[in-house]
Amino acid sequence: MAKRRSEQDFMQELTDLLRTEGISNLTIADIAQRLHCSRRRIYEIASTKEELFLSVCQRVFNATLDKGYAAASKETDAAKAISAYMRAALNASGLSKIALIDLDSSAEGRAVFDAYQIARIRGLESMIEEGVRQGVLVQHNPRLVSEAILGAAVRLRNQQFLTETGFKIGDAFNEFYEIILNGLLKK
Repeated sequence: MAKRRSEQDFMQELTDLLRTEGISNLTIADIAQRLHCSRRRIYEIASTKEELFLSVCQRVFNATLDKGYAAASKETDAAKAISAYMRAALNASGLSKIALIDLDSSAEGRAVFDAYQIARIRGLESMIEEGVRQGVLVQHNPRLVSEAILGAAVRLRNQQFLTETGFKIGDAFNEFYEIILNGLLKK
């Protein structure tokens, strides 16, 4: 007799599948077959494959945010907390190129990604304010800094840009964060 997976195990397998393969080349039947489950089990989660994908991406992004906050909370120095926060979530979502393309291919997908980026930036704003308060960061308007980072995030996730530069999304963000944290000028 086969052992039934826990709901947590099932959701992890579903997440891994969609994170790796996206949704554009899969049907609900394909997903059910790959996960050795009924289509009904999939439909209990979402009524369409697009809704399923967005739900999984939302969960992945929420977990990524939690990982960033957890890394930052281990640091007392605000500058170190910012660095830990920004680096903890570098492509921690593990979304493949095809999954990112699928996410970016619909208004709903872009909205999910944008909401995630905005939440990350809002967390960063409060850390910047704390860094200024601690005297470890130069006084700048936190909203201006966060908006600049958000604007860059939109461009850095663009697949054409990534292809042209040869960057993977996490590497592009890592280099950008290095510029933000350490600047362009040699000291």
